[in-house]
Amino acid sequence: MNFATNLILIISFAVSYFSLFWVQVNVLGEFDFLPMASILFLPAGIKFLAMLVGRHWGVVGIALGKFLVDTYFGYPGNTMDAATHIVLWLVLPYVCLLAYLVKKDTKQTLDDITTYDLVVLALIVSVTSSLGTQFYFFGMHEPGYPMLKAVWSMTIGDFSGILVALGLVIVVRRLMTWFADRQTKSTTLR
Repeated sequence: MNFATNLILIISFAVSYFSLFWVQVNVLGEFDFLPMASILFLPAGIKFLAMLVGRHWGVVGIALGKFLVDTYFGYPGNTMDAATHIVLWLVLPYVCLLAYLVKKDTKQTLDDITTYDLVVLALIVSVTSSLGTQFYFFGMHEPGYPMLKAVWSMTIGDFSGILVALGLVIVVRRLMTWFADRQTKSTTLR
């Protein structure tokens, strides 16, 4: 891909992540189980799709989106803290996702990926992201709640957000196929 395409990919994932995070905070706040842990976390879905489809450019887009979120919402932290959190929250799950895809010898086009693979990848990303984030938070300070409860709730939230995103992708793909089939039938009847 050329530079312009990669830049569009990065910006698309960054804006999508930021937008979904804004919706999460301002509309879906009732789903928060603990501070920074929701039982339905929609931004995890775009993060997963960025990793799976956008690969390293998608990861860069999510990192940029996380920076925008931190800046907009005024989350405290210095550059070293932010970099540590990105590595534990984003890069570690991405490396695990890639390791699974390499082990399964999956094509770059993802043509040979199965539903089972998507569920396994969603669990891998959810668990590693949750563990990385909670190790980060518990390493920085004592949050005042049990770590296992935090990991469990964040894993459920990430996993449910990923399932919602995958469900949306399936619906959109089916609609596009349906419209394409209708278009083909209407042109062949003339």
